[in-house]
Amino acid sequence: MRLFCSISLAISIIIFFGAKTESFAQYGMEQATYTIAGMEVQGNKYSDAETIVNLTGLRIGDKITLPSDNKLNTAIRNLWKRKQFSSVEIMVDRLTELGVFLVIKVEEFPRLNSVNVESNEELTKREIIDDIGKVKGDIITGYDLYMIEKNIKRLYEEEGLMFAKVDAELDKADTARYADMNIEIDEGVEFYVRSITFNGNEVFDDDDLASAFDDTHTKSWYEFWSSSKFDKNEYETDLGLLKQFFKREGYIDARILSDSLIYNEDEETVDIVLNVDEGNKYYLRNVSFEGNTVYEDDLLLKRLDFKVGDEYNAEQFEANLRANEDQTDVSSLYMDNGYLMFRIEKEEKRVASDSVDVKISIFENSRVTIRRVNIVGNTKTKDKVIRRELYTRPGDYFNRSAIIRSVKALGVLQYFNPEALRPDVKPVDNTRVDLEYTVEEQSTDTFNASIGFAGTFGLTGAIGMTFNNFSLAEPLQGGAGQVLNFTWEFGQASRYQTLSLGFTEPWLFDEPTTVGFNIFNTNVDYFYKLKRTGIQFNVGRRFRWPDDYWRGDWSIRLQENNVGENISSYYRPGLNTEITLVQSFSRISLNNRFFATDGSQFSYTTSVALGAAGLGTTDYIKNEITFDTYNPLYKIEDYDRVVLYLGTKMGYLTGFESDTAMSPLELYYMGGNGLSGFGVTPLRGYDDRAVGVQDGGRIMLRTTAELRFALAVNPMPIYFYGFAEAGNVWTNLRNTDPFDLKRSAGVGVQLMINPIGIIGFSYGYGFDKDNTGVKSGWKFLFHLGNYM
Repeated sequence: MRLFCSISLAISIIIFFGAKTESFAQYGMEQATYTIAGMEVQGNKYSDAETIVNLTGLRIGDKITLPSDNKLNTAIRNLWKRKQFSSVEIMVDRLTELGVFLVIKVEEFPRLNSVNVESNEELTKREIIDDIGKVKGDIITGYDLYMIEKNIKRLYEEEGLMFAKVDAELDKADTARYADMNIEIDEGVEFYVRSITFNGNEVFDDDDLASAFDDTHTKSWYEFWSSSKFDKNEYETDLGLLKQFFKREGYIDARILSDSLIYNEDEETVDIVLNVDEGNKYYLRNVSFEGNTVYEDDLLLKRLDFKVGDEYNAEQFEANLRANEDQTDVSSLYMDNGYLMFRIEKEEKRVASDSVDVKISIFENSRVTIRRVNIVGNTKTKDKVIRRELYTRPGDYFNRSAIIRSVKALGVLQYFNPEALRPDVKPVDNTRVDLEYTVEEQSTDTFNASIGFAGTFGLTGAIGMTFNNFSLAEPLQGGAGQVLNFTWEFGQASRYQTLSLGFTEPWLFDEPTTVGFNIFNTNVDYFYKLKRTGIQFNVGRRFRWPDDYWRGDWSIRLQENNVGENISSYYRPGLNTEITLVQSFSRISLNNRFFATDGSQFSYTTSVALGAAGLGTTDYIKNEITFDTYNPLYKIEDYDRVVLYLGTKMGYLTGFESDTAMSPLELYYMGGNGLSGFGVTPLRGYDDRAVGVQDGGRIMLRTTAELRFALAVNPMPIYFYGFAEAGNVWTNLRNTDPFDLKRSAGVGVQLMINPIGIIGFSYGYGFDKDNTGVKSGWKFLFHLGNYM
């Protein structure tokens, strides 16, 4: 059909320039001028005859010269431009005393009836049809078919199928002047990289240069986790990474002279050959500044963090000049002090075969202040709850770091979709800007009613409600940032039960002062019998020194411990009262509570039961240190999705008096998922309380490493991880061995499901023997809440 369209086009031209003359000649015409007395359109079905006449530009009453006239040529071209017709003729119908009567003969291109795609596997039919961009009733030309084939081939090239063949044809449909488009696809083969060879390199070997590529690489037989599939788009990106590699190493003149891709369709392989010119390695000889009046050269040089004679790492130099991850660059110095409009221009000058001078021209411009700070998108959370987390205020000088810090603080609240937290800077004039924070509310309140199985207590259940954005003044509306929670947990009827009710006001009187309380009642019948009832009052404050990530929290806990007969010597049976003071200093700089991608958290907590001071009958001192770091490794769509988490937790418990009476819940236990009661530090790959001292120890240590990948961030956050961890519990300092740790490794997944909360699963292998003397092996665990 496409061939037919092309032949029709050629024939119509012949008709116009040949047959037309014969038609005129049959009237024995000589060159003469005639008046157009009438025009008739033939062959049209979908196009209106009057519209076709109008498109020609010819009008009844116009004078034309026959047998040839430029007006007729123009009329033909006007109709071709519409791309509706496969054939166009203008012929003389008859000559009368009134003038000449013309016939405009057209043949319309077919219209699309349906699209059929065959032999496609890598791409779905829907993906192909969407790329075609044609719907039923659209006109289809030969050029359209050509572009459709070209675009579908492009789609396959993006999938790494470089030799895909696409054949698009039109066949007549049952409806007249309609056609079915049939697309036959030969996807060819996927190519895999067999070799990467470099020519011209002398300083770096082939492996050094190939390691600069992120996605294009060969694969050894044992690398079952890797793929050497070739993707041309990724390859083009990797060529840019190779250029950056040279610049990092000081070879700023290095070039990729040429590259060849040698495809072997039979073996489905591609060999890559690159010719490079490394050039000379450069060292920094001098850095000069021009135009800076606000900051001295010495301070700017300190920000650059380069010294004369250093290897000229052009990539790092550029980062320290404009934007590095630590925000210690030259640009941040200006941007954090109001100079939003400032500009930097860098000029490199080769002064010898191995030296470079860098001249930096600075255009400081005017200092900019913040006129307004607007908040958009909050439907539940009150403006003041958001504003108190912001580090930007009207009247302040523009501060880029403060904006970044504000976005991080809003992410920690977990009230908003972290991917939608995007600040917008809107210039008002040369000295003022407006800031607009756009937020997208997400529910953080949780309600759960669950039944599960814990190795310690058998069948377990829980009913809980947590309102994380509660308002005591408007309980039905919420949005004041207060926290109200109620929990009832039970295990195997009377073996384990706990009830708790708590409330927290994080900003008392709109100041960063936290107050709250927690009422609790616990019954445990496992290894020991214990009933614990009490209340705890809390107060905390955010500090300004050493920086405003630090805070202090203090609490007093009043409780009654009723301990039954048991086999442990750590605590005294009977009824004991406990008055405990708790002090905690912490620094938290995370950007998100559930899936943190940057920052760290540190806490040092001391709990002192005042029995030795004559207040209550329980006596102990407990110290705990926790330190976690989160390091972003890889971004997807401008959001950190791959993160390395490293964590350490240590604890030490002792008493002031030798005959101390302490609650067994304060002792340390380890193993399992941590759901089997208080004082249990989780350790995947082992059963509940199967690590260290089974009936409780006074020393605890655990270290964890996780490589996390966020599959989704919104609306249901979910991440997968691989982990390796080790830990143990000891009875006292004398037998503590920090090198005697029970090790495990495995994989897992964590999900935030509203309104249920955080749940997760892990499958870990314990490499060492547990406290029963048996090697632990593989263990599947279910988790509730963050695993920490």
